[in-house]
Amino acid sequence: MALAAAAAATLAASMPVAVNADGAASTRNILLLGGAAAAYLIVSHNRKVHEREAEAAQGQAALEEQNDDAWSAYQHAENAYAQEVAVNHALQQELAYDQKQLAADGVHDDGSGPAQQVSYGWGKL
Repeated sequence: MALAAAAAATLAASMPVAVNADGAASTRNILLLGGAAAAYLIVSHNRKVHEREAEAAQGQAALEEQNDDAWSAYQHAENAYAQEVAVNHALQQELAYDQKQLAADGVHDDGSGPAQQVSYGWGKL
């Protein structure tokens, strides 16, 4: 925009001021000013088009980043679920082993009575 204004000012300054203007000079002046105005309009239009394209590219980049963030969150949730399943499986195996050991020791708990107390030699706590 500044370039077009500078070009228009240079053209305006370089045109001679004629007291008695003939037709050729008047036509030349009209063409030069029309060309400068057209150049200014073209530069202004191109600047606005480039601004819109840059905004669109920025918006697209933001959407892609948001999509990447959502995918990453999904992957983290999926990994956390897989770890939770693995921990639950390990706990189920440990519980089955403990029940097997209790059954081998002759301790049976059908869940109907109070739980047996197991002493570890510390006395009553």
